[in-house]
Amino acid sequence: MSKIVISGYYGFANAGDEAMLTAIINALLSKDSSMDMTVISGNPDITKKVHKVNSIHRFSLLDIFSAMSKSDLLISGGGSLLQDVTSKRSLFYYLAILTMGTVLSKKVMLFAQGIGPIKSSFMRKITKYVCSSVDLITVRDKDSLYELRRIGVPDNKVLLTADAVMTLAGEPKEFGRKLLDKYYVPNNKMLIAIAVRKWREDDSYLLEIAKAADRLIDDRNAHIVLLPLQYPLDIETCRRVQQLMVNKLESTVLAADCNTEEFLSLIGNFDLLIGMRLHALIFSAVMGVPFVAVSYDPKIDGFVKDVNGTSAGRVSDLEADNIINCCRKALFHKEANKAQMKELREKAMLNAEKAFELLHK
Repeated sequence: MSKIVISGYYGFANAGDEAMLTAIINALLSKDSSMDMTVISGNPDITKKVHKVNSIHRFSLLDIFSAMSKSDLLISGGGSLLQDVTSKRSLFYYLAILTMGTVLSKKVMLFAQGIGPIKSSFMRKITKYVCSSVDLITVRDKDSLYELRRIGVPDNKVLLTADAVMTLAGEPKEFGRKLLDKYYVPNNKMLIAIAVRKWREDDSYLLEIAKAADRLIDDRNAHIVLLPLQYPLDIETCRRVQQLMVNKLESTVLAADCNTEEFLSLIGNFDLLIGMRLHALIFSAVMGVPFVAVSYDPKIDGFVKDVNGTSAGRVSDLEADNIINCCRKALFHKEANKAQMKELREKAMLNAEKAFELLHK
């Protein structure tokens, strides 16, 4: 039985990261159903319950060391873990976990990672050293590939794949519709989801999103559903958008804590999604729902470029008129993106295949 330790930003009720973990576990089990997995988590009890795996706390170094000592492979799983925009401490933590794996002579893989930005020259040097010591790095977008090249990580260590969440199968829409009914969301109007997050103190971008929401209600007889992808952190920002709207009665803040499958089912019921959170966009792609991205981070730009998607621009210069124009474009090109989604799914499956190859070298 192969033993795997999985590190990442898990156990914090972030729908994107939890979806990443679901996708990694499912993809690995599809290769070998007997794999024994231990996940490093901020909330081990929740991780055990939701994902049916062993779990240890992210700051319990003795437990991490013990689990890693007995493992065959360490996976650093997805998300934008290697960046110092959030904090240098976070970057140092994930590099330390990787270093522990290499010091223990374990096989080490970065799995569908988003890399950067790493602005500190000192942290770039440490990242180069650590990443050059691992066995394999798969990255989810071209910008991450280029960032590793700029840092100086050897090309033979890196493979461009796609976000692991792209391997998830689409979910039936029934659960999502029942949840919408619970919140009295109408079923006879165009439904548009908006997934926002707080970004610094200036909320002028939220006003532009609110203006666009009002226009969509008037122009398309739409109902707006404000969707917190990180529960409950995003609820306040969703409610702020609703407060800024004129047509508040044609909007709903859907303050529900959903797991990955439930989010997919829910998003499948929308006609369009406007999203800041990366995995809101990826969930839309999985469910075949057109989206408009609002970028606050290079990872959003990278995904949009790779899927030839539609972006309304960055939060710093967002305008309601441009959001509306992008919505028209996304709806018009809905069918054209399906072939690209199939290609991305195939690339995403390479992550698990490469992990399986590492285990059996």
